[in-house]
Amino acid sequence: MTTSQAPPMRRESATEVPRVAPVGIPAVPPTPPPRRRRSPALRVRLPLHGPARLVVSAALALAALAALCATAVLGAVDVRGEVSALDTAVSQRAAVAAELRFALADLDAQRANSLVPGHSALHPDVEVGNRLLALITAQQRRAEVSGLLRQLGADPAQGDRVRSLLDALGRFDDAGARSSYVDETHPDRPAGIPPHAAVALSSEAADVLRNELLPVAAALSETYAQQAAHRESAAWESASWSAALVGVSGVLALGFLLWWQRDLSRRYHRRLNPALVAATAAALVVTVTGALSFASAASEVDAAGREGLRPWSRLAEARAVAADAAATQSRWLVHDADSAGFQSERFTTLTRRLDVLLAPEPSVATAERPAYQDVSTRYGHFRADDRKLRELRAAGRLEEAVTVLTEVGRGQVAFDFWDFATTLDALADHQRSDFDLHTARARSALAGWPAVPAGALAAAAVLVLLGIRPRLAEYR
Repeated sequence: MTTSQAPPMRRESATEVPRVAPVGIPAVPPTPPPRRRRSPALRVRLPLHGPARLVVSAALALAALAALCATAVLGAVDVRGEVSALDTAVSQRAAVAAELRFALADLDAQRANSLVPGHSALHPDVEVGNRLLALITAQQRRAEVSGLLRQLGADPAQGDRVRSLLDALGRFDDAGARSSYVDETHPDRPAGIPPHAAVALSSEAADVLRNELLPVAAALSETYAQQAAHRESAAWESASWSAALVGVSGVLALGFLLWWQRDLSRRYHRRLNPALVAATAAALVVTVTGALSFASAASEVDAAGREGLRPWSRLAEARAVAADAAATQSRWLVHDADSAGFQSERFTTLTRRLDVLLAPEPSVATAERPAYQDVSTRYGHFRADDRKLRELRAAGRLEEAVTVLTEVGRGQVAFDFWDFATTLDALADHQRSDFDLHTARARSALAGWPAVPAGALAAAAVLVLLGIRPRLAEYR
């Protein structure tokens, strides 16, 4: 006999709805499963109400104004200091070193010129060439060299170079003086043919100048030019950063002051707080004026380098190279064939360098290009005189070559080189004036700073304190 097993009974959970509800009783909706409650994130709120809220808000406003004031004041001090350092680096260092380089090269040229004049072969009583001009100019240049070295000696960082220049200058003077003495012992010598011993001593002096004096002077000039360029970059960066920082700190300060006034008007049912409005206006003036002033200073510093410092540096180097070329030209005339070939090659190298230095850079203003063209034209006259000089020397017309080299007149080397050098000096001075003009404008852009922002923001801080005083009094 088999026993049938009853199907297992299905248990319904307490939350499950029976499939068939009893007659007359409505069905009960299913109970949703319990949800796990997430612990709410803790929000830290400081219980700032009443006087405490006023005091904290005032402290934040004062801190924002203090940050704006510090940015404006420190930025003004830094920018003005960098611009002054740039001006000093150019006027008292780079310009002096460039002038020293030119004076040394021209001193050598004038001493070389003093060996060229002499007496006519056909008329011994007639002197050919202008020795007096060379001697007077050489004396002036030597005095300038001493004064320039005294100025550069004030810089302890370059003391070793200045001392080496003084040592080499002593040997240069000694060789030049002995050369002049030997030449003077032959008062009746023909023009263009100085004593061999005088030429040898003059060559010794030239070697000292070419191998020691000019390289050290050029290195000194390059060092100061790099310092000036570094100062220019530092001044521009300082002005640009100051403009940005004043703008950012000013916007933050203004944003908080405006929010605070809205908060006060909502809490105390007053439209405006006159003291805070005045403080906000002061902060706005400092922010706008400061950002514009620093931006203007940065623009002027950039123009000072682009339109003044860099073109002037090229022209200052061109002056020294031109004087060195003139000295080489004089030595070529009186030296022997072997040495004359070296001097001729050196002259060619120097004039090629001049061709590059005298060409205006693309950044040069269109209005200044005629001045560069004028210098180039006068330089062309000097080069034409040199070709004429070489033709006369090659034809054996030595006395005429001496006259072309040393006499002062149109179509002669002495005059046309002086004309070219004077025009070049004027153009270099013009570029230097542009530099001075832009640096002066950079300083004037911050005229009254840092006193103006410090005073305005100090007044704004006082106004903040006066603005909350009536509100605090309401809690007493």
